[in-house]
This record gives sequence, structure tokens and C-alpha cells, in this order.
Amino acid sequence: MTNPLTLSEESLVASGVQRAVYLHPTDPTKLVKVLKPDTDQPRRTNFNGIMDRLFPSTRIRQIRMEYQEYLRVMLQHPEPGFRAPISHMFGFATTNIGLGCLTERVMQPDGSLGQTLSDKVKNATLTDDDLALLNATVSRIFALGIRASDMNPKNFVFGHRDNGSGHGPAECVLVDGFGDIHAIPVRSMAHWSNRMGLDDSCRRLARNTGLSWDQGTRHFARVSP
Repeated sequence: MTNPLTLSEESLVASGVQRAVYLHPTDPTKLVKVLKPDTDQPRRTNFNGIMDRLFPSTRIRQIRMEYQEYLRVMLQHPEPGFRAPISHMFGFATTNIGLGCLTERVMQPDGSLGQTLSDKVKNATLTDDDLALLNATVSRIFALGIRASDMNPKNFVFGHRDNGSGHGPAECVLVDGFGDIHAIPVRSMAHWSNRMGLDDSCRRLARNTGLSWDQGTRHFARVSP
């Protein structure tokens, strides 16, 4: 039996509603996502919050759906040159604060964490090249029929992969929020229903970032002043 990974507050890099994300203590190419305890959950009055309180197993289901979607995409594309627009996942590991999900770390050439779309919009550093990378990723999400249920600006990260070498191409990667996590899995029922869901997610993403979304071309663009 391996020793559990030791995670500390100093290694915390992000904290969402359901999970906290930490730097891997020994592998600089990976991150560790840990499900927060029920006591640390904010009290939400929306549908998802009510479901979490009434049916705590739905929190585990979200993780299962995430892995299921990752496996579906990767098993359909075993070719060596395939570059998934979603982050790679590496199974589970025991940690000192709970079961951790291992995922790849998208980073900048100097080894620091890649920037999220949210950060770039907030700091007014979103470049035309970044916008092109975002559109390329969204195009691949549509083309591959990926079920992405939470395409919020914090879940898109710009940087490099390739095991942290920093020598791979610059990419925009959807690092979280994929998988059909809805109570009624409409997106998994048909390609057309998933496309409708993706269009809706992209419209919402445009509103949250001050961009425009063209459903015909399925591209984001800057809003003309």
C-alpha cells in the first residue's frame, strides 16, 4: 500500500463549489482534485444545491460522469497524434485530506500554472492569439461531440502540456466541467441535443466574458465598440 499524498494549504491553487485543486507534491506535471467535505459546502438554493443535500451521491456521480466522458473520447481516438481539447486524467490517489483525482497540469513555459480565460478577461490580457486558441478548442469540442456541462471561464486554461516541458504548442484546454452531469442526461441522448446544449453553454460563456458568440460559425469574437 502506497503512502498517501500530503496536500497542504500552501499547495492549494483553486477552490470550486465541489472540489479543491492542489499542486501534486512530487509530480510537477499533475494536479490533484479533492472532493470537499459536506460541511465545507456552501448552502445553495438552486437545483444542483438542493440535489446535493437530498441525494449526496450526486456529488460522486459528477466525478464518475467526468471520467466516463474522458474515457469515451480517448477510447474513440487511440491514434498517437490525437490531442484532446480536455485535460488528461490519470486515476485516483489517496491523500491526507481525502481521495484525490489526478489530472494534468496545463502550464506556462516557466512552469507556472496556465492562465484561465477568466483571468485573462479580468486583466484585459486576452489576445487575438488567445481568442484563436479558444475558438480552436471549442471547434474540437463540437466536432468530437464532447458533453461539456460547465463551460465557465475558469474552466478554460491557456498554456502548454507535453509533460511540463513547455515545448508543446500553446493550447486552450477545458480542464473541468465535461461530462453529462445533469439529473436528466439530455446531452447524452443524441448528437443534436448535445449540440444544442453546447450552443447554450457558449452563449452563456460569451455573456460572462464580454465576447460575442456566432452560432452559425460557432466562433467567439470581440464585441465592436
